[in-house]
Amino acid sequence: MLSGSSSSRRVLVLYVGGTIGMKKNAKGSLEPCPNYLTQEMNNMQELKPSASSAVAQFEVKEYETLLDSSDMNHRDHLRIANDVAKHYEAYDGFLIAHGTDTMHYTATALSFLLFNLAKPVIVTGAMVPLAEPFNDARRNLILSLMIASNPSICEVCVFFNDSLFRGNRCNKVRHNYAAFESTNYPALGVMEGSQFVLRERLLLPQPTGAMQVCSRLDGKVACLHVVPDNELPTILPAILKEGTLEGLVLVVPGVGKLHGALAETLRPIAAFASQQKVVVALVVQDLRGTLQPSEEARLRRTLGDTVVYVGDMTPTSAEVKLSYLIGKRRPDGRCALSYEKIRSTMTSNLRGELTPSGGPMPSL
Repeated sequence: MLSGSSSSRRVLVLYVGGTIGMKKNAKGSLEPCPNYLTQEMNNMQELKPSASSAVAQFEVKEYETLLDSSDMNHRDHLRIANDVAKHYEAYDGFLIAHGTDTMHYTATALSFLLFNLAKPVIVTGAMVPLAEPFNDARRNLILSLMIASNPSICEVCVFFNDSLFRGNRCNKVRHNYAAFESTNYPALGVMEGSQFVLRERLLLPQPTGAMQVCSRLDGKVACLHVVPDNELPTILPAILKEGTLEGLVLVVPGVGKLHGALAETLRPIAAFASQQKVVVALVVQDLRGTLQPSEEARLRRTLGDTVVYVGDMTPTSAEVKLSYLIGKRRPDGRCALSYEKIRSTMTSNLRGELTPSGGPMPSL
């Protein structure tokens, strides 16, 4: 619950781009407007710290070139993570103002990159920019800034439309104010009436050890949505030329029959990738739920140990997690983790991205 004074705490706001800080140009089209978001936030009465305010002191740093989230890649995610690390000791929390199209992707990447994170990193944005008279930007900014100073939170979250989601558990599912939903994990907090209620029992535990960025996030990983297709296995060798890929996420509509069309499509793909020492992870396309034990057993009979079934992770989390693990490099550029270690770690809960089968989180 947000109450009392946060005036002694400091939050760094990184505006990397997105609709939230756009304005209409002379032609009536929205475009990034440098310094506009900073000026507006500094002038908003709701964000003025006071003795009784739940809003922390904040400083805004805008990226010199504001990024369209649809064009962002892992180099941008690594840049944001390094910016958090650079300012980590000087602030009590971080707010990332970001475009909505790939907000969940960035939040997922940051969740893995920021190892031993002991402070809140909140990612937010808007469907309608702050410059418009009726918008969601103002409310998202105010509440996100309040939440970003809460010392109980030590993970990367998405705040949108009055709900706080674990960053690596949510997806953008709509093109409206209720754009995001958390899949296979409850919201970490919600607005109830005029108060925000944080469900502390759902949060990740406080870590031990110093926060660090310990991956280049440069694993060469592809995500392939698989449907029964007799041609796909024949063209795969051309796609998976030696050294082209290090990881492959297969997104499937289900398991199907042991010798059905889907199984006949999957089997040669998984076998060939496995021969090339490409780590293959499999997820189902359903936004919610996961395979039943009987279905998982049928999957294992179909594909053997050529793939790693990663449970209720989102496809985004599976792809980013593979890139993160493969991107843990030695000085010579080789992966620091073995093929088998990456496979086994894909089924371990590192950052709350999957429902664990038991045991503590590994230190990776």
